[in-house]
Amino acid sequence: STPDAGDPIEAEFPVARASEAAARLIWPIQRSPPRDAVESIRAMTRDCGLLERALQRADLIDIRWQSKAIGLEVRDAAARLQVSSAAGDYALQADWLVAADGGRSFVRESMGLELQGTSYEGRYVIVDIRLETDRAAERLAYFDAPCNPGSTVLVHKQPANVWRIDYQLRDGEDAAEAIKPENVLPRVESLLAMMGERGAWAPVWITIYKANALTLERYRHGRVFFAGDAAHLVPIFGVRGANSGIDDADNLAWKLALRIQGVASDGLLDSYSTERVAAAHENLRSGMKSTEFMAPPSFAFELMRKAVLGLAVRHADVRALINPRQTSAIHYRDSPLNLHVGAASAFDAGPAPGAVLPECPLTITQPGAAARQAHVTDLLVDAAPRFVALCFVDADAPPQVTQPDALAALTQRLAARGIRFGTASVSQRLTHATAWDHTGRLFPMYGAVSGTVYLVRPDGHVLARWKALPGAPAAPAIQAAIEHTLHPGAPA
Repeated sequence: STPDAGDPIEAEFPVARASEAAARLIWPIQRSPPRDAVESIRAMTRDCGLLERALQRADLIDIRWQSKAIGLEVRDAAARLQVSSAAGDYALQADWLVAADGGRSFVRESMGLELQGTSYEGRYVIVDIRLETDRAAERLAYFDAPCNPGSTVLVHKQPANVWRIDYQLRDGEDAAEAIKPENVLPRVESLLAMMGERGAWAPVWITIYKANALTLERYRHGRVFFAGDAAHLVPIFGVRGANSGIDDADNLAWKLALRIQGVASDGLLDSYSTERVAAAHENLRSGMKSTEFMAPPSFAFELMRKAVLGLAVRHADVRALINPRQTSAIHYRDSPLNLHVGAASAFDAGPAPGAVLPECPLTITQPGAAARQAHVTDLLVDAAPRFVALCFVDADAPPQVTQPDALAALTQRLAARGIRFGTASVSQRLTHATAWDHTGRLFPMYGAVSGTVYLVRPDGHVLARWKALPGAPAAPAIQAAIEHTLHPGAPA
């Protein structure tokens, strides 16, 4: 779900003692309960589920275990990898190569590419422990905690009763010594005592981490694309590491598929780099801001943090300066794919081209099936990614507004070219439409009237929007917008 204005979610960030909170920080969300409000703690479990699904699609996905790339040759029309495996070395040639081989990317190094940005001096020990506790799932940040004086301690829950503890090493501490169990476990014991935890616990994993805010300047290099940590390294404090890697894949997959099918130009592939590099810089700015608060890189930053935390206990206006692990959806504001139709002032609300759809509850009313409670993005779900026209209609809208026959014909024409497209209609009353805005909030949230259309990309970002299309048929306008996406920069 995408956060939107409404009721708050609250979280406390203690200064030193477990009972002394500097601020109660509020994230705005929509008034209905968000789906998967603690989604982050299930990420590891979900990753395992995705792997299991991939294993079930051996017809499309070939997972090769115990394999390592040891050579790379990039040509004009292909990329050739030399692979070492338990069964022996072999060559693998591909028309396209997506390098998602991590922060120490072999592909990136082989091509002589370097990440640009900032590496921070602050170091964190990361400890996963299995803890018997009834404590609710939450994220805690302790500044200048008694168990780690002068430094920060972060705590949050993961699956299977595992809690992750990140604590900052002080200047002069030896990293090799710091991660030895005899040095780690007493600190964890002290932290748990401070938190009032008396349950049994045991360490699961210990490592050390240093914050980096780095990115490649371009994510496409001919036949090679970079994604995830191979493309960018984001500080953990922004909660944008794995999230941004998933966004990379979400952005590239449908574009590459359309290019391979021969229905899109190289300009669509170039937009992957344009959009995701811009997203990386936004993620890095957020992550750097959080890092500089969590682990001050200089005396000035440390002095600022101390002042903010000291004042925030009693002065609400100062609390906005506390910047813990926060994240928001990326808006591709300057994407070459965005199509701005009509005057910008036509909409006084709603997601602009390049933005994701804000969530809102609605009721899906499909013929022959029982009505069910859902959310806006459920209207985008299908067997495979597709373009979707989200049409806002009145219960008594005439055919020139809904245009079901014209849109059905467009769906068939695009399908014949291998382009997936679908429509979803939303009404303010319970009718024949795909969905019913039973809360009465969706229409004003999107600045919509009867005849408003939002065209959404396969990755869920808005491509174009029209305030009202009854004066001109929707199908030709939608098709023109899709053609613009497939061939950005081409003459209209």
